Amino acid sequence: MGVNMLGSEGPGQERIRRIVEPPFRPRDVEERTQGMIPKLAHELIDGFVDRGGCDLFREFADPMSVRSLRFMLGLDEIPWEDLLRWNEGLMPGLANFEADPAKQAPADEASAAMGEAIERVLDRLEREPDGSVLSWMLHRSGEDAMSRAEIVANTKLMLSGGLQEPRDLIALVVWALGAHSEQLAEVRSDRSLIKPAVEETLRWAGPVGTSTRQTTEAVEVAGTKLEEGALIAAVLSSANRDPNRFFEPDRFDVHRREGAHVAFGVGNHFCLGAWFGRHLARVSLDILLDRLPNLRLDPERPPTISGWEFRAPNSTWVRWDPL
Repeated sequence: MGVNMLGSEGPGQERIRRIVEPPFRPRDVEERTQGMIPKLAHELIDGFVDRGGCDLFREFADPMSVRSLRFMLGLDEIPWEDLLRWNEGLMPGLANFEADPAKQAPADEASAAMGEAIERVLDRLEREPDGSVLSWMLHRSGEDAMSRAEIVANTKLMLSGGLQEPRDLIALVVWALGAHSEQLAEVRSDRSLIKPAVEETLRWAGPVGTSTRQTTEAVEVAGTKLEEGALIAAVLSSANRDPNRFFEPDRFDVHRREGAHVAFGVGNHFCLGAWFGRHLARVSLDILLDRLPNLRLDPERPPTISGWEFRAPNSTWVRWDPL
């Protein structure tokens, strides 16, 4: 993806983070997407509401995430199917720690195609600035000026995370609630529980399983010696089920009141799109419950949850009562 803020540390990372962060703050996200997210959700649901059942993962969560982020970033002129295809091509390369050429070649091709498309959008935004994230980055000046290479690299980063995790979170919260029908009924009747339902899903079955880091010096952790430069998988999923932190951590409970989880990481690399993902999941769940009476999992098509770095269902088949 090029040099980006996730793979950097120190002043360079802090500078890019400072520039890119404002459009992703809660108020900015909600104001920018206020009309677009509900409109898109209803448009997608209109396409399948009469059928009484579908795979929400593919027919709702996928296009909901891709098209919402495309709007947020300012990439509306690029077909969302292309963004999704390129992103899926990038994923094996991002997890290619063994440097397998068979994984890297298609990832590099997808990255190049995505970069060319972003460059074309930047050419237009040079002449026609707008309120998008790309325009925000492009038209910074002075110490906040970003090079084209920095903008492209960090846009790829935002796409790689922002297309996948919000999609998976929507699917996971429907699955988690559907697997606990009594809590789904509570959320359906009391929409103030949507926010804690999304947060408990992030804790109990978050879409990011690990956060990969490297040691900067030789160190010993819990009796294990690690050399400088060793790859470390900080298992966020394990931290979020730490029995020293959470009571009965394997139990899904929308009434849990034990404080924050680490589904979005911590510190300087706390997920930039945390609020975007939360907001998208909350609005989506609220509208799904409104539009699909007695929404429930399809018992004949249970999902399989898989993945290590990224965890998600392979499908989310649901049913609802005819209108």
